[in-house]
Amino acid sequence: MTKKNDFRPTCILLLSIFFILSCQTLASVSEGTEQEEPPVESGAEETRIALGIAATRGAEAEMTVEALEEELGRVEEASPYPTYTPQETYTPYPTYTPYPTPTEPEATSTTNPAAIKTSAPNTSQEVVLEVKESVQKFYCYQEPYELTITVKVADINRGISVWYHIVDKNSNRRSDTQNINLSRWTSDSRRAVIIGGGSSKQNLQFPPMMGESWFVYQIITDDGKYRSQVYDDITFFPCAQ
Repeated sequence: MTKKNDFRPTCILLLSIFFILSCQTLASVSEGTEQEEPPVESGAEETRIALGIAATRGAEAEMTVEALEEELGRVEEASPYPTYTPQETYTPYPTYTPYPTPTEPEATSTTNPAAIKTSAPNTSQEVVLEVKESVQKFYCYQEPYELTITVKVADINRGISVWYHIVDKNSNRRSDTQNINLSRWTSDSRRAVIIGGGSSKQNLQFPPMMGESWFVYQIITDDGKYRSQVYDDITFFPCAQ
């Protein structure tokens, strides 16, 4: 019995120590918890400060964006990109070469009516070899009314015409130029008859009030490649109109 009662004081002592340590631990935990909780007023102040800082930074960021946009606008105005304008491609039109056509002979200074009426042979062109005129003067109001021009040619098959007009000897007034075909006459010659008046077959037209005139003509091939000299040694007397 004595041995069993010896353990009781020891157990009581141990329990007392454990209880005291437990109480101290709880007190420490309670104090730490109370110290960690921040005061209410301090937390509100920090929130206000944080909001102020955020607002300030937002305003600075907005100002920075506006400044950048303004600066970019200045750069674009100062140094715009060059505009490329393509040049049109030039395509030339094809060159048109018309077929040569005879033109009216130009009037030259008149010659003596008594000049030789037969031209020298044209050996360089070998087209018109000789020209003969039937009269030296012809009229509109009396005979002879007609002038016959006979042309000896190198090629009887080549088309050829006579172009003619009259020029007033005093005023140099001239008529419009006309032309008729030199028709075949012989195996190597062609001829044309110029009618100044006397019938409805008249083929020499002229304006009114023309006086004594030179009859001017030239022999031209139908392809326009050959032109004879200008002949102006025939006199024509127009009708009084």
